[in-house]
Amino acid sequence: MSVQLHPRVLELMASRICHDLVSPVGAIGNGVELMEELGEDAGGEAVQLIANSAKQAGIRLKAFRLCYGAAGTDKNIGFKDIRETFVELLSSSRVEAEFESDIGVKFSMPPLGFFKVLLNLLILAEECNHGEGRMAVTVMDGNAGLRIKVTGKNSNFRGDAEAALRGDVSAEDLDPRSVHAYLTGRFAAHFDLPISWQAGEGN
Repeated sequence: MSVQLHPRVLELMASRICHDLVSPVGAIGNGVELMEELGEDAGGEAVQLIANSAKQAGIRLKAFRLCYGAAGTDKNIGFKDIRETFVELLSSSRVEAEFESDIGVKFSMPPLGFFKVLLNLLILAEECNHGEGRMAVTVMDGNAGLRIKVTGKNSNFRGDAEAALRGDVSAEDLDPRSVHAYLTGRFAAHFDLPISWQAGEGN
């Protein structure tokens, strides 16, 4: 299926990526300024700030490449890469994720775009947890697909994310928060990968 994207979607995606990188990159700059001002007196605090911030920026850039770039459909990308990338992203979150142990074996040769869409869905699911929460990724009966279960206090789609995921929103009505859900749905449609979701009792 061919999916056409409005230029505003690209603008919003660029804004989202820049927003997510501003904090760690800015912290790197702060660490450098501290070292320039204090020299040796800055001690290990400035070095640690730079190191931690550079690590976070690298983690996010890796995720962006897999989610939005061509790297997500590279034939060498496997479930292990997606799981490691997502777990690294969660290092700055209060959400915990648990993966069924043999997913990588059962989905060693999935359809094109499967892992790209999976990472996008994982990130979207994490955003549904408003604070602390848990995610469980398991294999559906008959290896028909994967199930991502989100549990937490008031876990649900934020704002217009659900409508954006369905594609029931115009490009003009999207914002940097909902554009990820919109792109996730469009990637799934492009790769002809069906996705579905439902709200559970008690979240």
